[in-house]
Amino acid sequence: MFKKILKNPFTAIVLIWRRFFPFGIKPKDMEAYRIGSWSYGQLKRVFITDVFKGIEKTEVTLRNAFDKDFYTSMDMQEVFILCSVMKHIQAKNILEIGTFDGNTTLNLALNLPESGNITTVDLPPEWDGTLQLDIPEIYKNVTERSGVGRQYREYPELAYKINQIFEDSARLDWEALDTPFDLIFLDGCHHYEYVKNDTLNALQHLKKGGVLVWHDYGMIEDVSKVVDKYIGKMPVYAIRGTRIALAIKEVL
Repeated sequence: MFKKILKNPFTAIVLIWRRFFPFGIKPKDMEAYRIGSWSYGQLKRVFITDVFKGIEKTEVTLRNAFDKDFYTSMDMQEVFILCSVMKHIQAKNILEIGTFDGNTTLNLALNLPESGNITTVDLPPEWDGTLQLDIPEIYKNVTERSGVGRQYREYPELAYKINQIFEDSARLDWEALDTPFDLIFLDGCHHYEYVKNDTLNALQHLKKGGVLVWHDYGMIEDVSKVVDKYIGKMPVYAIRGTRIALAIKEVL
């Protein structure tokens, strides 16, 4: 490597500068702008392989990988990592807050064992526009009601694994659910009060050794603030190359 640098010093300087000091560079790919906006949060980003040893050997199947909304959907890397974590910890009972179009639900169900189940929660089809918690209108990131879960509904053979609940997560009767859960994925309302409320409930109904996953860490300030409050209280990680943060519950 050193010989290559000596032979091509200018090229080496350019490559090193662009790698470590990308100031003044104008990306030609919108993806670079998107990732560049993931600037909130105190957690140092780590590779998923540093959190779960041996996860690199996990095999995952994905469907509808390109049926995505560029700005709001989980991207392929994030769905792949979430499904890999689920399979690595051998999760069978999963809860998802925020069904959206059902892509994540679909892929989690696809990778669950035959005896597995995913409960996914979203606002009712006849939602009247009000929420249990008082939040600004801009935080009401509500999917077109007819489109909730549309992707998993394309695969009726997976219906036996999916339990759709229509409810405001702040009104959700957690005691009526099939708890405790092995894995809980939070991607509902992103306002601080909702993320905090969902997180508190999730931790109470997650089994020991279970994994809690948040989406949009780094991208949305309110989500990042809630996650950061658990630093030092439990193992919490931000996964490099994604908007995923996760915690492992150590005690009941």
